[in-house]
Parts: sequence; structure tokens; C-alpha cells
Amino acid sequence: MAVPVEEAIAALSTFSLEDEQAEVQGAGVLVSSERGATNSPIEYTDVSAYRLSLSEDTKALNQLNGLIQEGKEMASVLYTYRSCVKALPQLPESMKQSQADLYLETYQVLDLEMSRLREIQQWQASASSKLAADMQRFSRPERRINGPTITHLWTMLKLLDVLVQLDHLKNAKASIPNDFSWYKRTFTQVSVQWQDIDSIREELDDLQVLELFSYILKHKVGNLIELARRNVSEYHLSCSSCCEIIIGITSRSLTYNSVEDILQVLIVFAIESLELDFALLFPERHILLRVLPVLVVLATSSEKDSESLYKRNDPIIPAFPDLHLSPAAILKELSIYFQRFAAQTPLTYCTYQRHYLIVNHIGTIRAEHDDFTIRFASSLNQLLLLKSIDGADVDWCKEVKGNMYDMVVEGFQLLSRWTARIWEQCAWKFSRPCKDAIPSESNGTSESFFDYEKVVRYNYSAEERKALVELVSYIKSVGSLMHRCDTLVADALWETIHAEVQDFVQNTLATMLKTTFRKKKDLSRQLG
Repeated sequence: MAVPVEEAIAALSTFSLEDEQAEVQGAGVLVSSERGATNSPIEYTDVSAYRLSLSEDTKALNQLNGLIQEGKEMASVLYTYRSCVKALPQLPESMKQSQADLYLETYQVLDLEMSRLREIQQWQASASSKLAADMQRFSRPERRINGPTITHLWTMLKLLDVLVQLDHLKNAKASIPNDFSWYKRTFTQVSVQWQDIDSIREELDDLQVLELFSYILKHKVGNLIELARRNVSEYHLSCSSCCEIIIGITSRSLTYNSVEDILQVLIVFAIESLELDFALLFPERHILLRVLPVLVVLATSSEKDSESLYKRNDPIIPAFPDLHLSPAAILKELSIYFQRFAAQTPLTYCTYQRHYLIVNHIGTIRAEHDDFTIRFASSLNQLLLLKSIDGADVDWCKEVKGNMYDMVVEGFQLLSRWTARIWEQCAWKFSRPCKDAIPSESNGTSESFFDYEKVVRYNYSAEERKALVELVSYIKSVGSLMHRCDTLVADALWETIHAEVQDFVQNTLATMLKTTFRKKKDLSRQLG
């Protein structure tokens, strides 16, 4: 016999639901659908049915986003690249007659690794060409008024950042040129036995492209920049050092005209975003810091007077957990070829150290954590009270949900800023390993230590380790606090976002359009 609904509700009301109880089932996952959208967050399936002024931009954005995703996958492949040569067997003198077989097997092993580098080289050529063409498109006279959107600017910067990180990874992998030299040597021995002339010719073409890799590592990058400036058609994008992206995009942008305008727009946008804190999360700030020196170099020719636009407050920027970038080093490496860069006066070592070490900021972080958890709990209680009241005042509902939205945004910003502190401290420690100091854990023995131990194990004092653990606990605390209430606040967040968008469209934007129609301006045409 079925239990009446009223009795079931009355029975459930007798259960005692206390806070901080163990969760038998995890937090529910919010399910949402985009209703007719493709995998792209921008282009919808019915876009081709309408003639929109932004259709060209959305198509370009989808292409750039696809290149970004592919570049991140290649970065993971390159990050995990390990030398194969060290694992290859060496024949003793008694087995020299098997040298040909060893060369063949070595070639087969290395050819697989070199094929990955070829894919990266081809992707970089495609990405550089697409980025340069996109810059040229916005440099046309009809697009200078209605320029790129904020989303398009961010997408171009993200693609440039992926290219910069790939270059930095290749520069950090000392095993790549060693493997390539062995690959070239084995190919010379193995190709003697080949009968297919076309295959040999194709392989030689690949070797000529990849051989620039070793050349660039041994020679100044400025010579290749001048080569790109003089004869772009003879330039081949190769697997080179961290300045390859500058050379590649420079050579491709020189095939177009007037790309300096969009480069200046990107530089101004990056500087304003850094100075005015437009970047919501710190990974976005790191993107701006990584690409800004590259943009400065791209926008500066050797004939022009130029000021150094790169700020000196961030000498070390995290690229990966155990790899860092130094934008000042990029500018310094290229300064002899761009004489008019303004000299940068570095800050003192102690000033930098105070900025990067968590132990110098843990007091402020502790206060931020305590204050946020109290205010977040108060806003959550207000939201729960609102849900329990029928017919609540509309203005009060809007205020409570708006406060909850602000608290969630602040929570993400805190998590991002604290995580960035850990990344930046790791980058600082990796760039400043301990040298000859004997750690207390070694009991005074003068044993030798691995380089990794000098960077990680023995490079932190007791106070620094304590501050690091405390900060990690704060990140996990705030993260779990926000995760537990995900399903409770989701509706309030969606309603707040929808209300703000409608307010902008129906009030702010409508007023702007009425003004332009009355004064007969072209703003309405640009917005359409």
C-alpha cells in the first residue's frame, strides 16, 4: 500500500539534519545543455542560416581555439619527452659485425620520436601562419573601426602563449638535440641500403628542416631574425629555442602589411589588463606576463625608437610546475638587435624574495581565509533562509542572491591568487637552488646531493615549509567549502547572471542605441 505524500513529508521532517555530517553520496553535478550548440562555445549550429557581421570572427575564433587545444596536447607530449639515446645499447668490440643491424634498430626507435617533433614543427608553422593572418585581417581599413572583441584579443594572446611555452619547453629539453644528432647519424648509415630514391629525398627534406634546430641553439637568434626580414620565402620554421616564435611570426607577419596596429592594440590591452586587474584568475595574469615581452619585440623593428614596455616587477613567471620563464632574459637576448630598448633597472634580491616567498604573506592570507569563511557562511545562511520563506520581498531576494554571487567570485579569486603564490614560489626556488649549504637533515655529512634535492628538498627552511603546508590547507578548505554548496547556490548564480545581462541589454544598451539613433551615429551599425 502506497504511503500518502503528506505522511511521507511529515516523517521526513522528524529527521535531524546537522551540519558537517558525513556525505554518503557526493555533491550532485549540475547538468546543463547549450540547446543547439556545437562543441564550440561560440558558434551555434544554426549560425550558417543567418548573415551576421560576426560570422567571420566566430569562425576565426573556433579555428584559434582548435589550435590552442592542439598546442596544449603537444605541450604535454613535449613536457614528458625523455632521451632515447641513453637507453640504447652499445656494442662491444667483439660484435662490431652487427653494427649495421644496430644502426637500423636505432633509426627505427628514434624515427618515432622525431615524428613527434615533426608534428610539433608542422603545428607551429600552421599556428604562426594563422595568427599572422588573423592579425592582418584586423589591420584592414574597414576593420580598424570595428576591431577585435575582448574574446578575440584573449584568444590570440592564449595562442601566442601556447607557442611561447612550446618554445621554452624545447629550449629546456637538452636531450632533443642529442637525439637528433644520433638520428641524423643513423640515417646516414641506414639510407645507404635504401632503394627508394623518393623516400630518401623526402627524409632529407625533413632533416633539412629539423637541422635548423641545432643551428639555432648554437648561433645568435638575431642572425635568423635578419634572415627572416631579408628573405621570408627561404625561412623554414623549425624546432628551435624560446625565440623561435618571434622569428616565425616575424617572418610570416612581414608577408603582410600594417600588422603593427593590431600588435599595439594587443600590447595596450595586455598592459591595461595587468595594471587594472582585468584578469579574473591568476593563470590569465601569467599569460599576459609571458606574452608581453614577445609582443614588444614583434612590434619593434630595428629602425624604430621604442620604450621598453615590460614591467620589472615580475622577473620570474611560472610556465610549468618545474619550469619558469624570464621575460627580462628574452628582452636581454634580443637587445643587441633592438638597440633602442630602454634599460631596465632590476630591483634588489631581497625585494624579489619578499614578493615570491609565501612565508612573507602568510599572515595576510590567514586573515583573508578567516574573513572569507565567515562572510561566505553568513551569505549561505541568508540564502537558506530565503529559500525557506514564501513570498519574500523581491529586492531582498535580489540582494541576497547578488551577495552570494559576489562571494563565489571572490572565492574563486582567492583560490586562484593563493594557487599562484605556490606556483610563483616554486618558480623562484627552481631559479635559485641552494648551493653549498649543508642541510640539517644530512647530520653534517658532506655527501653530494642531486640537483633536484638542491631545488626542492633542501631549498626550503622550516618556516617556509610550514607556511606552504598552511596555504595548501587554506586552499583545500575554501575549495571544499564551495564544492559542498555547489547545488545550493547554482540557481542563485544563474538568476543573478541572467538579471545582470537583462539589465544591461534592456537599460544600458537600449539607452546607448537610442542616443546613437537620435544623433545619427554609426554605433548601431557597428553593434549589429
